[in-house]
Amino acid sequence: MKIIFWVCAVLILYTYLIYPTFVLVLGIFFRKTINKDSILPTVTLMIAAYNEEKSIEEKIINSLSLDYPRDIFDIIVVSDGSTDKTDEIVKSYSCQGVQLYRVEGRVGKTEARNRAVLECQREIVVFSDATTLFHRDAIRMLVRGFADPSVGQISGHYKYFDPHDTNVGIATRLFWKYENLIKRSQNNLGTLTGVSGCINAFRRAHYTPLPPNIIEDLVEPLMFIIRGWRVIFEEEALAWEKSKQRVTQELNMRVRVIRGGITGLLFAKQILNPFRFPMVSFQIVSHKLLRWCIPIFCIVVFFSCLCISTNVNASIYQVLLAFQILFYLLGLLGIILDKFDMHYRLFSIPMYFCVSNYACLLAIYKTFTSRLEPSWETNV
Repeated sequence: MKIIFWVCAVLILYTYLIYPTFVLVLGIFFRKTINKDSILPTVTLMIAAYNEEKSIEEKIINSLSLDYPRDIFDIIVVSDGSTDKTDEIVKSYSCQGVQLYRVEGRVGKTEARNRAVLECQREIVVFSDATTLFHRDAIRMLVRGFADPSVGQISGHYKYFDPHDTNVGIATRLFWKYENLIKRSQNNLGTLTGVSGCINAFRRAHYTPLPPNIIEDLVEPLMFIIRGWRVIFEEEALAWEKSKQRVTQELNMRVRVIRGGITGLLFAKQILNPFRFPMVSFQIVSHKLLRWCIPIFCIVVFFSCLCISTNVNASIYQVLLAFQILFYLLGLLGIILDKFDMHYRLFSIPMYFCVSNYACLLAIYKTFTSRLEPSWETNV
């Protein structure tokens, strides 16, 4: 029982602490260079939208203010069968060069983009969401990595803000600081294994159309890697988005993302071949597969610790059990307080840990019991 406890405990520590530290140190000593330059390739900014009447105008105004030559820069809003005023708002900016590409039938974000990319003529496509705002020079910063002929896709630097300072918002900001640290480390080692879905750019001619129910920010970079390209992180290409405000919103989003990730890896399973992609497969197993298994490890750790702690000579396990109980109680209390709009920093990390790992369990269960639909509601 002790062996089981420590194996699972070490796997948790490895996933959250040891692996990030290892790739950070490895990236310092084995840094691979990227040949950046202030190039100006032709660019299409592609904005995904479904019933975004509340945010699309602010996004268009933000996009029109970007510092990039307008004669080589297109703005296309891809409307996935929107039924509100999204299309009408987009059309009102047609005189300023903003284009509407409407897809009928609610085919889902990935399929809508697949179709829209076929209509693009520019060399580089930048993906974004309707709720994401770019820094004025984000496009210039994003494309300069394409001066390196080995680079096929580039991820921007994504940040969350939360004007109400909710528990979900606080934890989300911390989580993304942690994620961006890992991105920098992977970047130093040669290639990322995923990009930010709301700010990334790629060479249009080498885009791989994906199945509709696959989330492109994980799988599209893997397809570039499989075809011999590098995927890099551009820290100076900044974008912001408002974080989720409620536990239920965060939970639904995490379940969807994880299900899309699992489905995506099944689609691109050749990337897990350690003989062909040794470093990339190592990163995916450590950063994705093991993380999705964390709730299983936590359950095993808790109950094995509970069994061991019944022994009078197991004081260390009794302390560890007490710590786990306290941590999960704080998380549960944070979830309860969230329902009453009560937010305290003390509960943000335990609450986010519990919610994100419960999402992993739900995602794993749903992956093997139902088909992932290509479309979903973004505001639930």
